[in-house]
Amino acid sequence: MRVARIIGKDEDARRLKQMLDQVKTAFAHEFVAPSGRLTYDDQTSYAPALLHGLVPEGRKDAAINYFKTAIHRTGGRLGTGFIGTPALLPALDSVGEGALAGEVFLREEVPGWLYRVKRGATTIWERWDAVQEDGTIYNPQMNSFNHYAFGAVCQWLLESVAGFRPDEAEHGFKSIIFSPTIIDGLSPVSAEYASKNGVVRATWSVDGDAVRYHFTVPEGARGRLKLSQDYSDVTMNGVSLLPGIEHAVGPGRAPGFVQL
Repeated sequence: MRVARIIGKDEDARRLKQMLDQVKTAFAHEFVAPSGRLTYDDQTSYAPALLHGLVPEGRKDAAINYFKTAIHRTGGRLGTGFIGTPALLPALDSVGEGALAGEVFLREEVPGWLYRVKRGATTIWERWDAVQEDGTIYNPQMNSFNHYAFGAVCQWLLESVAGFRPDEAEHGFKSIIFSPTIIDGLSPVSAEYASKNGVVRATWSVDGDAVRYHFTVPEGARGRLKLSQDYSDVTMNGVSLLPGIEHAVGPGRAPGFVQL
């Protein structure tokens, strides 16, 4: 019976992989031109497509350029709704455009998260302009001040900016990946998460041309540090590390020093 169950799982995985390949092929045929331009040339189309690997490799670089152009057309502000917003900044990160993701996040005009902060928000609003610049309130019939959709950016803040996320292969933060996206305008950054295996913490600050990154792996977990090849002179606990290579880290607090 045990062998039968294993075979069944392998067969399920094979079928899911086959279905995934079929979806990717159909999507590319229907929505991705040979030039890499998507049928709907907007941020909401490019963000999920690039984030979930739906653009063929041969057309990916061109699609990324179209994606960036779509952002520049809006003056560097986001142009997404409830569907595209959760994917926008993670998609930019996934294609090596973390700096542009930071620029979009730090915009203080409507539409933008920091506009709300400037207006005194402590929750996420349903509308970007729920409170107008003159302090007046938008139509209360459609004006929730505690609405999830645009708050999806908080996942990006934890997983990309603070730089810790659970390993997809092991649930419950048993294995934690540390890989921060450094955005000068957000320094200093501090975040923590109370997982079932203990509290995960990460902080970083920019000091001149260097970044100090500290993180804590709970006693009931293990960590993996992944830093991009953009960094140089990386040390942890006084030991030099090669960027671009994954490094295992055990439980406890790990001080890091990253030279930009």
